[in-house]
Amino acid sequence: MISECIKVIIYWEYPWREGKRRCYQHLFYNAGNHARAVDTFNETLFQYRQEIESGNPEPAHQKAYNEFLTVKTTPKRGMKVFFNTEVISRHISKYSGFQALLSSSIKDPIEAIQVYRDKDSVEKCFDDLKNSLDMKRLRMHSSSTVDGRLFVQFIALILVSALRKQMRNTGLIEQYTVREMLREMGTLTKVNYSGKYGHIMTELTKNQRQILSALEIPIPGAT
Repeated sequence: MISECIKVIIYWEYPWREGKRRCYQHLFYNAGNHARAVDTFNETLFQYRQEIESGNPEPAHQKAYNEFLTVKTTPKRGMKVFFNTEVISRHISKYSGFQALLSSSIKDPIEAIQVYRDKDSVEKCFDDLKNSLDMKRLRMHSSSTVDGRLFVQFIALILVSALRKQMRNTGLIEQYTVREMLREMGTLTKVNYSGKYGHIMTELTKNQRQILSALEIPIPGAT
């Protein structure tokens, strides 16, 4: 959430084409991103230590070895690799969880990150088309078939985009991606019987009930 971020604005002169122009650098801190960045960084450090201990260090990682690890060798214990905890803590405090946006015109940090996320939404739409909606390859043999496929995909993209917006408004986007939510709901099935028997719905899971309730969709069978 934007309101949960620490927002800092830095004004500075930056070379922009000919001459210099005032720019705005917006710094954001997010605790969730910080936790994920720390986990990823720690996994990388364990990988670096394993590379040295295995006797197959990567030349490209030598700078990181020198900065974050200490190697000691003794006649009795052989080679031991230790983490440089002070340097690691300083690196985490300085970099983890921060995001920087540079703008030549947007001064307000909230507007800056909203514009950035709108750009991300466009990229998500292309990702939806290529992956969720299976448009990597059209495999069509006539222009009329291609036109029909594109129209159907366009309608599907509108529905996916509307669903993502509703998930954002209700907070579901914090728990699921659109793809994950559709997969979660995929087991919900309606079985129709002929004659007087009508139909039945498969039993709802706890997560499915939560999703339907958040999206204000009537729960099947509820009174």
